[in-house]
Amino acid sequence: MKGAWVKVLGHDEESGAMALLGKFDKGFHEPKHTHPSDVFVMVLEGKLVDEKVGELKKGMYWFIPAGVEHGPEDAPEGCILLVHLYGPVW
Repeated sequence: MKGAWVKVLGHDEESGAMALLGKFDKGFHEPKHTHPSDVFVMVLEGKLVDEKVGELKKGMYWFIPAGVEHGPEDAPEGCILLVHLYGPVW
């Protein structure tokens, strides 16, 4: 996706679980979507704005249960995220 960058830190091929660093460029927009596994997100820099959750700033933690629709999400200033997925991302 244009404006999104990912660095995989670890990946379990059997379960699909992974840890990654995500970077969203300034002005990045992601439409509503779901994941088939639980997702844990921590904002390391900048902020991420989710339509339902609101503004997630540096140091904030967000849990997204498997199958729960989230977004749209915007990174008005850009952001860096630490993300743990407890199964496949898609």
